[in-house]
Order: sequence, then C-alpha cells, then structure tokens
Amino acid sequence: MSTQDAGTPTPQKVEQLATQAVQLDRIALIGIFGTQGAPRALIRMPQGDTQTVTVGDTIRGGIIQAIDADQLVLSRNGTQQIMKMPRG
Repeated sequence: MSTQDAGTPTPQKVEQLATQAVQLDRIALIGIFGTQGAPRALIRMPQGDTQTVTVGDTIRGGIIQAIDADQLVLSRNGTQQIMKMPRG
C-alpha cells in the first residue's frame, strides 16, 4: 500500500483504480494555467496521455483557437468545439 503525507494508507483498490489506463472517446480539458497573455491548457487525449497546449497548436486535426479562464476553443473541419473546465 502507498501512504500519503499524513501517513494514512491508501487502500489497494483505490490505488488500482486511480492508476489504471482509461480509454476516452474524446479530448478532455483538465486545466488552464499561465498568464492572460500566454495561457496554456492541459488536455487528456483519448488514449489517456496528457499534453500541454497553447493557442495555435494543432491536435488531432484541429487548431487551438483560444484559451480563456474557463474554456478552450478547438477549430476542426470548419466547426468550433468549446471545451469547458470540469466543475466539481
């Protein structure tokens, strides 16, 4: 079992679930950071890997058009997909 900083053991089942590979059907926005003039976003790809992107980057055939405080705009094939920050 792993332990956290507080010394509380992490149950084995929780550790297994937290570290398993996940297949997603789409790109997911995980976080937005950086400055207003140079925002960056952390996204999770369908294969489960993560990437840091900036405006103008190309991912999966689309271009990152904008990154705001709570959303990312991806333009692909003449349409725009708005990805909102998860709430929780």
